Amino acid sequence: MWSERRRALALLVCGLGLPACGFRPLHAPRGGRGGVADLAFVKVESIADRSGQLVRNELLELLNPHGLAVRQVYLLRVLLEETREGLAFQKDDTVTRRNLSLSGEFILRDLRVDTAVLEGRTRAVAAYNVVQSDYANLIAEKDARTRAASNVAQDIATRVAIYFTRLRESGSG
Repeated sequence: MWSERRRALALLVCGLGLPACGFRPLHAPRGGRGGVADLAFVKVESIADRSGQLVRNELLELLNPHGLAVRQVYLLRVLLEETREGLAFQKDDTVTRRNLSLSGEFILRDLRVDTAVLEGRTRAVAAYNVVQSDYANLIAEKDARTRAASNVAQDIATRVAIYFTRLRESGSG
C-alpha cells in the first residue's frame, strides 16, 4: 500500500508534467475573458421534434447556464435525425434490445459577417431493453432519447467552446 505521502508526491509529479505538454483546461481563464465566456453570445435556433427540443434545451443550459441577456452575435443551427434499430432478437424475431441513434449536423454562423465559422457532425447511440410492458418500453425509449440528446448537445457545446478558445488564442476574436 502506498502511504499518503507517496500518493501526494505522485499526484504532484503528474500535475507538474501537464503544463509542460501544453495541456490547459478548456474552462481555465487566460488573459481577460476566456473563449468560454463567448458562449453566451450564441443563439441556438429551434430544432424540430422532441429530440430537437431536448438537444436545444441542453445546449441553452451548456452555452449560457446563467441565462445572461447579451446581444446574439452567433447563430447555431442543428439538424437532427433519429433512428431506432433492433439489436437483439429472440428465436421468434421479437426484438429484445434496441439502439436509438441520434445523428446531427451543426453550423455556427457569425451574424456580423453572415459567414459559417464552424461546421460539424456528431452522433450518439443509446441502447435500451424491450420488454412485454408497453409502458416500460415507452419509458426506456424516452430515457434513451434523453441520454442521446444530452450526449449530442455536450459534443456540440464542447466543439463550440474549443472554437472560441482557439479564436481567442489566435488573437482574432
